[in-house]
Amino acid sequence: MKTMERLLLHHLRPQVRHALDPLQFAYQEKVGAEDTIIYMLHRSLSHLDRGSGAVRIMFLDFSSTFNTIQPLLLRDKLIEMGVDSYLVAWIVDYLTDRSQYVCLGNCRSDIVVSNTGAPQGTVLSPVLFSLYTSDFQYNSESCHVQKFTDDTAIVACIRSGQEEEYRNLIKDFVKWCDSNHRQLNTSKTKELVVDFRRTRPLMDPVIIRGDCVQRVQTYKYLGVQLDDKLDWTANTDALCKRGQSRLYFLRRLASFNICKMLQMFYQTVVTSALFYAVVCWGGSIKKRDASRLDKLVRKAGSIVGMELDSLTSMAERRALSRLLSIMENPLHLLNRIISRQRSSFSD
Repeated sequence: MKTMERLLLHHLRPQVRHALDPLQFAYQEKVGAEDTIIYMLHRSLSHLDRGSGAVRIMFLDFSSTFNTIQPLLLRDKLIEMGVDSYLVAWIVDYLTDRSQYVCLGNCRSDIVVSNTGAPQGTVLSPVLFSLYTSDFQYNSESCHVQKFTDDTAIVACIRSGQEEEYRNLIKDFVKWCDSNHRQLNTSKTKELVVDFRRTRPLMDPVIIRGDCVQRVQTYKYLGVQLDDKLDWTANTDALCKRGQSRLYFLRRLASFNICKMLQMFYQTVVTSALFYAVVCWGGSIKKRDASRLDKLVRKAGSIVGMELDSLTSMAERRALSRLLSIMENPLHLLNRIISRQRSSFSD
């Protein structure tokens, strides 16, 4: 079945490429969570560097992802995109009248027929979800909506207290969610306000469906802890805690005198915890926080029995790799921005 889906996807992609949301970072080749965070930081810091402004970021939470797809609504959207009618009919048939049951030992539940959502773990479902949500796109000079699967954030660069565009964008997005049966969870939706000014003006809270959206000082976005100062202290706390737990297992492995396994375990398990998304924060972390991470690296080095890459060297190497990847991808959102800076890069 997955082979069949890949064949179908091969015909579908060229027909819908023009309609995809450029700010949907998921399911793109050589684009991942790091690129999503980098784009948000670029837009935010570019605005804050000008002074006399703030950035309001609304992190929207949904109760479910693929289960909210309505086949008939998706059909209408695919037709509007110009997808071949036979292909649309196949997709609608694929999503409707799906028999499901639960089997536990010799017991089997009653069969339930599902006509909503898309089966998870399949080849087509992620692409269909992207197409289902691609008709709501927004990207202006001061506001934009960016997505990574269903992790949706509305980012607004506020200047002189002008918040009308931001609030109207939230209202329009909530209406779109209602008309497309997306289950917005307002109790878990949070807002982060980044403001570097000494005197911060009071900002009225955002109300969604009668609920006041909670304003937070830190928020975990795609595995990275963002805070309202963008100083990465909260993220370092989380990384150190995670790294300490991984070092415990490294010590346990060393107790079995399996020297050849130690370096492999460090590279695959420990570094993934200590340096997750280091491209996003490695260049702006505080010296004190960098020392905390380097201390863990030295501890790991004493266990492994060799000198390991420091935070600085790891961040520089991964940043260069990401930079080259963006420059080689003309479809990447940051490609044009970096290309304009090529004159300041050395060969």
